[in-house]
Amino acid sequence: MKLVKNELIKIFKRKSIYVLLLISIIIVIIYNYNNPDQNKSSINLGTKTINIQDIEEQLDSFKNNIELYITKKVTIEFYKIYNKYEENSWQRFALNEDSASYAFDELQYNHNIEKNLKLIYDYELNTSTEVTISIYEKAKEYLKKYIEALDSNDWKKFVELKIQNLEEIKNNFKLENTEISNINIEIEANKLRINNNIIFADNILNYYLEGYKMTCYQIENSPKYIDSQDKQLIEKRELLKYAINNNITQDISQENFNVIFENKIDARISLIRTFRHFDIILVITILYISCTIIVDEINKGTIKGLLTKPHKRSEIIISKILACLITIIVFMIFILITQFIVGGIIFGFDSYNLKYIGYNHYSNKIITMNLISYVTLVGLAKLPMYMIISLFATFLSIIINNISITFILTLIIFIVGNSALSEWSKLDSLATVTRFFITNNWDFSQYLFGQVSDVNGVTLPFSIIIYIIYSVIIFVSAIKIFNRKDVKNI
Repeated sequence: MKLVKNELIKIFKRKSIYVLLLISIIIVIIYNYNNPDQNKSSINLGTKTINIQDIEEQLDSFKNNIELYITKKVTIEFYKIYNKYEENSWQRFALNEDSASYAFDELQYNHNIEKNLKLIYDYELNTSTEVTISIYEKAKEYLKKYIEALDSNDWKKFVELKIQNLEEIKNNFKLENTEISNINIEIEANKLRINNNIIFADNILNYYLEGYKMTCYQIENSPKYIDSQDKQLIEKRELLKYAINNNITQDISQENFNVIFENKIDARISLIRTFRHFDIILVITILYISCTIIVDEINKGTIKGLLTKPHKRSEIIISKILACLITIIVFMIFILITQFIVGGIIFGFDSYNLKYIGYNHYSNKIITMNLISYVTLVGLAKLPMYMIISLFATFLSIIINNISITFILTLIIFIVGNSALSEWSKLDSLATVTRFFITNNWDFSQYLFGQVSDVNGVTLPFSIIIYIIYSVIIFVSAIKIFNRKDVKNI
């Protein structure tokens, strides 16, 4: 312990360490001001009056194409209904939702008013229509009820009509399983709106509801992704549903993805993403300490005095490695505290009142925990990555005996491993080899709460084994090389 203490004293006596701390503070401040994640503006659904004059003037030119003519008539009539209501009224937001299009739903089962308008005009204008008189009368009845609900200012009645309309389509028409699934998504979303008293508006609960519906469509209709992406979609869906059912009016976006697309990030989310945002600062600090902790003493000749004392060389190098580890932990805590304070000052401390809300893929349940507990857990899961980077840099510096080259080589390995190699490894053809690389196995935060790696064949037990093998090889090699290193002639 005395050796470790002495090494820590040496490290924290360096002025350069405090320069790094100051630079870290400056980078955190700049990043919080300029990070694109934090400066995106809120979604604006837009409820301005629609100009339909141009469509009306061109209408006669479409008479030779009855289908297109009917489509234009439907558009004109729909926007006439839309323009009746005031800007930013719930009616306009409701009609926006009623006309929204999704790439995953070709038939657009949310288009209740437009569908009824199309049935009406198809029966009235198309001589070869397949719409029967009973369907026509039903469509007219529903359209009348929708407009009455809009005019009466009763948004719940409007939503109940949508559910009733969708249930009738599901029960009275022969549909494919995918079509039934899409209708069920719309029905569920509408029921969530009523049950949670979410009036149509431009606010976060409506974003959650829209996001929930979109995520359900992705899960049901898109081609299957790799396991990790499937899990992320399920996680997002459950988080959105939890936010809706619990009337959460803050963004609960996660470390690796936004729950609300394009929404502005707050101090709480910035804190959650600390280690993702500032990995590079920590790595640079780790490399500086690890590259210099032995070589600096060799170059200055102070290593001789240390070797003359009654300590084994293996004890000396182990104490230096342990000192590096403690310094890493200190810097991690420092970065977290800095982000907490800077994020709170810039974005407000209020968002810290909401706990971390996540999804446990082991139990398939939503979990909540104290924010500090969560970031501590992420930090502990990332600590092995920082440790092996430090160990490798120490090992390489003993061999090369050059601080700059060691620093640059290790930094390149980190950057390439966490970017290009990580992406290439998602290809199964490459994963058969790259899954054995330490860079695909050193970040254990990828397994938190039952998450899985993007790299095929990389699992938690596999990563533990690979990590241990690499660590033992580097650690033993570092001790052996240091034991044999000739420092007498320095």
